[in-house]
Amino acid sequence: MDPISAALLVALVSGAGGAAGTQAWAALGELVRRPFRRADQTEPVPALRELEALEGSPRDPDRAQALAEVLQHRAAHDPDFARSLTAWLEEAKAVSTGSGDVHNTVSGGSQGNVLQVRDLYGSVTFGTPPAPDAGPAGQTG
Repeated sequence: MDPISAALLVALVSGAGGAAGTQAWAALGELVRRPFRRADQTEPVPALRELEALEGSPRDPDRAQALAEVLQHRAAHDPDFARSLTAWLEEAKAVSTGSGDVHNTVSGGSQGNVLQVRDLYGSVTFGTPPAPDAGPAGQTG
């Protein structure tokens, strides 16, 4: 399993990635709250405590590092949690890196109309709409 970056945790808890980042953080909270799958450990108390501490101080890198370490430790002792955490981590990395963003470059001379978007729903019009058809030439009303 890849190590969990404290910077990733800080970014997500601080709202990076907009709605997707918020969903990723909520998904981590749900994952942390799942009980351990080992008979000798029934509550995810250390991870939950660190998760809540980071929520209380979202820009604190030490709290983020503490959460990352607790998550890694738990993953080392709970194979089900490790699988779920690995899947979560892949999704969280995509959110925090802006995977899916569009990066356009316009260069050179006069370009005319340029539109830069990622997702577009509906129509786009440049300039003034054409005048309505006046009918055949030479015809008067």
